[in-house]
Amino acid sequence: MPWLINPEQLDNFRKNQKNLVVLDASWHGPDSSKAKQYFLEKHIPGARFFDINAFSDTQTTLPNMLTHDEKHAAELLGALGLRPDCKIIFYDRSDFHSSCRALWMMKMFGHPPQLLYILDGGFAAWENQNGKLESGEVQTAAKSYPVKFQDKYLRTLSQMTQNILHPTEQVIDARHAIRYSGGTEPRPNLRSGHIPGSFCFPFTVLFDAQGLFLPPDKLRRRLEGTGFSLQYPAITLCGSGITAAILNFVLDILGNENNTLYDGSWSEWGALELYPGEKSVQERPVSTCI
Repeated sequence: MPWLINPEQLDNFRKNQKNLVVLDASWHGPDSSKAKQYFLEKHIPGARFFDINAFSDTQTTLPNMLTHDEKHAAELLGALGLRPDCKIIFYDRSDFHSSCRALWMMKMFGHPPQLLYILDGGFAAWENQNGKLESGEVQTAAKSYPVKFQDKYLRTLSQMTQNILHPTEQVIDARHAIRYSGGTEPRPNLRSGHIPGSFCFPFTVLFDAQGLFLPPDKLRRRLEGTGFSLQYPAITLCGSGITAAILNFVLDILGNENNTLYDGSWSEWGALELYPGEKSVQERPVSTCI
């Protein structure tokens, strides 16, 4: 199970833990230059920049889909100086809390979940605690990182379709309630609404005004208040797979480790185009609340 830590714990880890790597996984959309620019201006000492976009599948038009090229992923992780025995602490300065997506990616790449951490409140929390900062590029020695994809953390379009026909997993949607209910989609050529039977749980309700995760007991009550059960398997989704990973992280820390992420998310399910093997877009049914 991955872990949530505070700035004081991170500072202690940096001073006392071996094989520790801190990664800035900030993401502000398709253009990663802003995130890298902010990183170069200032970051936690010794941190390295984890470019989420660099791990995207370039063979699809769907946004943010994770690459399934194990060799390519291994090269990127090795260039960051990562090893399978590293303790990895992610942080971000993103409204999308993108460190959760990076952590899910590392689970997919086969990194032991118990060696993965997220800094609660991200870079802002570190700054608020007067944590030390540095600027500029960080030089790291390349390592060899063996990647073995863990498909148990991923759901595909065909699996989602099967779950509609024969439900075995709960589906929970991290998009805003207006989009879930049938409001206008921000991306073109997408239908409005949600997957029938899915739960609405916008990721923004997981945090307080300072961007910190709510206490576990409050997170549990909010989730179960929707009718969702932590005792059964769950699939998360959002618009394009980024913020859904926040729900996966919360499920992990609440003890429901039988959770997966639908990487195509609404960008795939809500699309008007037909996919190979489909005869009608109605094979991906949509419900609305209006």
